[in-house]
Amino acid sequence: MTEAQLKEPDVSKREETPFLKRTLIKPSNPVSDRSVLVFLHGWGCDNRTWDAFLPTLLEFIGDERELLFIDLPGFGKNADFSVEGQEDLLVQLSRVLPGNATLVGWSLGGMIATQLASRHPEKVGRLITIATNPRFVKDDSDSASKTPWKHAMERETYEEFVTSFNEQPEETLTRFIALQAMGDTERKTVTDTLKTVQGFEAPQQSSWARALAYLDGLDNRTALRNLQQPGLHIFGKADALVPVRAGRSVQGLAPAHWVERITGAGHAPHLSHPRQVAATINAFLKHQPPRLSQRKRRIANSFSSAAKEYDTLARLQKRVVDSLVQFSLGTGGSMGQTLLDLGCGTGYCIERLLQQFPAITQPEGRIHALDIAEGMLDQAQQKFSELGVVEQIHWHLGDMESLPFVDDSFDGCISSLTVQWSENPSQLFDEMFRALKPGGWFAFSTLGPETLFELRSAWRMVDEFAHVNQFMALESIKSVAEQAGLQMVAYKSETPVLYYHSVVHLMRELKGIGAHTLNEGRQQGLMGRGTFHRLEKAYGNWLDPDRGLPARYEVYYIYLRKPSEE
Repeated sequence: MTEAQLKEPDVSKREETPFLKRTLIKPSNPVSDRSVLVFLHGWGCDNRTWDAFLPTLLEFIGDERELLFIDLPGFGKNADFSVEGQEDLLVQLSRVLPGNATLVGWSLGGMIATQLASRHPEKVGRLITIATNPRFVKDDSDSASKTPWKHAMERETYEEFVTSFNEQPEETLTRFIALQAMGDTERKTVTDTLKTVQGFEAPQQSSWARALAYLDGLDNRTALRNLQQPGLHIFGKADALVPVRAGRSVQGLAPAHWVERITGAGHAPHLSHPRQVAATINAFLKHQPPRLSQRKRRIANSFSSAAKEYDTLARLQKRVVDSLVQFSLGTGGSMGQTLLDLGCGTGYCIERLLQQFPAITQPEGRIHALDIAEGMLDQAQQKFSELGVVEQIHWHLGDMESLPFVDDSFDGCISSLTVQWSENPSQLFDEMFRALKPGGWFAFSTLGPETLFELRSAWRMVDEFAHVNQFMALESIKSVAEQAGLQMVAYKSETPVLYYHSVVHLMRELKGIGAHTLNEGRQQGLMGRGTFHRLEKAYGNWLDPDRGLPARYEVYYIYLRKPSEE
């Protein structure tokens, strides 16, 4: 295997934004599944922590896989790379993830890997964590979506450690190495190895302190509960930092995941018991193939590709946003102070909200914008930068079925023509219930099953493939939302019709806004000339001589509310 030069990912970020440095080891003959093992280290060290373990791992899994090692910001090769906080950390890491990753994370790296797997099912096919607690610091709170988390570090102990690092960093790191080795039958091996990979220098103290805060800020209970990808979680039975009982609790959160507890191991089982850890990872890789959400990947890629031309082509989308804002205002009255735009696209809905409620961007008000398509977020940020308000909006790259927010975050959420792309509507509404404050509202527009009726009917005259996306009926949406605990307050429907001078015109507009066919069962490859001529002829049955070819849309406007606490 050889270390390779890495080309920067082909994403449309602003040129001044650097990429995290990383090391890629390329095989001579990649395995057929082409899954890349991506390694994320823990706090207080860098990627050299994997050096001692790597030969044993390769002995078990072979040398036919690509291996990617990423130093976290502030550590190792990325010692000078600065991030603005936890959210920015996850965004920067997502930018350098390959599209076929199996994440391997140790301790803090495992917590970060879990978040990345949750947010990017289109990129991450499997998750492996080592000595990783879903929540590092004990949490005694109780909510509808989370029970108290007892199997973790006491908050007082954590805060004392943070204070100690701020005041005496080198002494604290020596103590931290001792804690990681404590209880391990190979204590000296772990201690000696960690001493060689620490690499702390005084200028890094602020970034290392910031990374310490992630141990408290990251909470993966909801993420693990919702993960669809296979997972393996390895714990040391003698770990002084992550209680072994956390492993049993992880099994409760993700029953389908593998959990391995290694006797005699402390917080670094890959260093003290490398053969047992490597054998477990090898068995997992052999028996648990990656599960990438191909549909979500297609959606993200499709809308990212459409981002630059989206605003010039999105006739229906802008009309629906205008109607949705008025519908929301007329139904609920107050917008609240903390709002989420779910599936923000290029930000047209936020523009309309700012026109209606300019005070939202004041210190007491916040708008958060989330989208799965990186190209859309880039376009939105560029637009709002030109308007001078980009810093007043909080931008998030993520999945609507695994929201990167704590419970009870928002007074309200608005979402225009996004819900119909959900792969798992039940999970989407569960997440929305969790993220809304008691009494919070969720207003959204979505497409119904009669959308593009003429195009669907014309295709049925040509072949049996699924050329047009399928959408949920109103009653199905209502049922799923109510099962999540959300109450339907109001709804309405419209059937706008757009006209096109040709089938080519219609197809180009659908592709230009990223809304062409994303269903399973669609025909692969390019459409032949004969097939296209048959489609044109079939669609001609609906031709209006004065206005052209019609394309009917069925649009639902729905206003839901989370019940207030008694």
